[in-house]
Amino acid sequence: MSERKPMARLFVSAIRSGIDEQFTIQLHTNQPLKKFRIEATTEDDKRNMFRSSAAFYTNEHGIINLSKQAPIAGDYEGVDSMGLIWSMRSVEKKEGRFVKHSSDPIKIRLHAYDNDQLVDSQSIIRTFYPVEEVVKESIANESILGTTYSPKQPGKYPAVIVVGGSDGAVHEAAAAMLAAQGYVVLALAYFGREGLPKGIENIPLEYVDHAFQYLESKTNVDHHNLGMIGFSRGAELTLLYALHYPKLKSVIAVAPSAVVFSGVVNFQPIDAPAWTFKGKPLKYFKAKRTLGDTATFFYHWIFRKPYSGLPSIHRNLQDTRQLEDNAIAVENIHSPMMFLSGRDDHVQPAEFFTKRMEQRLSNHPFHELNEYIYYEDAGHFAAFPGSLPNLPQTVGDTNYNMTMIFGGTRRANAKAALESWEHTLKFLDKTLKGHKIVSHNSR
Repeated sequence: MSERKPMARLFVSAIRSGIDEQFTIQLHTNQPLKKFRIEATTEDDKRNMFRSSAAFYTNEHGIINLSKQAPIAGDYEGVDSMGLIWSMRSVEKKEGRFVKHSSDPIKIRLHAYDNDQLVDSQSIIRTFYPVEEVVKESIANESILGTTYSPKQPGKYPAVIVVGGSDGAVHEAAAAMLAAQGYVVLALAYFGREGLPKGIENIPLEYVDHAFQYLESKTNVDHHNLGMIGFSRGAELTLLYALHYPKLKSVIAVAPSAVVFSGVVNFQPIDAPAWTFKGKPLKYFKAKRTLGDTATFFYHWIFRKPYSGLPSIHRNLQDTRQLEDNAIAVENIHSPMMFLSGRDDHVQPAEFFTKRMEQRLSNHPFHELNEYIYYEDAGHFAAFPGSLPNLPQTVGDTNYNMTMIFGGTRRANAKAALESWEHTLKFLDKTLKGHKIVSHNSR
């Protein structure tokens, strides 16, 4: 009797699915208790390659089920089909930041190997919005620059603006995801694009208001229910806008600062204001860089040791007078607020800042609606929209032999990305789609 020919087939529960949907991966073979390796690869917006792999033993039926089996070796631990995705690392760098801001679908390739022999492949597509339900529109006029995503179904929808941080990101993918949930969303650029300032320097708060005026002019926008989401320096901008324009009904600050910082050009702080209002600069915290800071930076660069800027930041924050003088007066914001912070943020101490704001908001009119969410072991690029669910996670970035630490672990950041997406939807639903909200002072 002839020996059975070895067989192996990859099965994925959804070949095409939304980015926030879970899927399962199985490898079916006719070889029980045999080791196979499963690999995943994808590319980010910059065409950088990311990859992960893990080895498994087939069960007595010759099957590997990533949702029920832990790998015996590989890039992640635990029982989690999605672990093969969020654990992907840069192929070209020691650490690489996964950049995904466009709303174009992402393609993930799965490969199964018996030793080094490829036995099967499968490709899956992950989408950020259903094109049959959401309309995308690019905006570039004299007033604003960005991209809107709107539900196709006629009606009046709450509107949200999303702004990014000092990397100049325009969070189109995040905006598209929100639009699919019943919001008109504008992913707003405010620097780093043609016709806009080069860096975060003298950005008028009126620019954001022009964007809201644009949204309010749209026939499908419920101009009584407006919200704003900001990530990193964008969180600072969001809080400042809400402070000066009391029209918002929902404010979400992600990896936030509690103070106004100086401008930034090419990722470097400058001694100039980041923001202006009515033609006047907003005063800012003047951080000081010492010779020790410079020496520490070059030491890490020369010896190729991962570098964190937190020690320098913490030293500057000992200046309690500046900390108080340049604090954002969040207690005067007339809107419910949600703060999302990673406890291991190495770009700025978001947990420290959020706790300071939580104290200032103890008697806030909306204190029962305000939320303060902290993610254990999560870094700067962890929570939505700084990170999106079920994608490769960023803990640092290596350039010119220098690895900058952003914080967190891939597992913790992946958990925060998924949970923060859920928290965002619940908070927006409560504040923009729920019953009429009144402050405690007006009850």
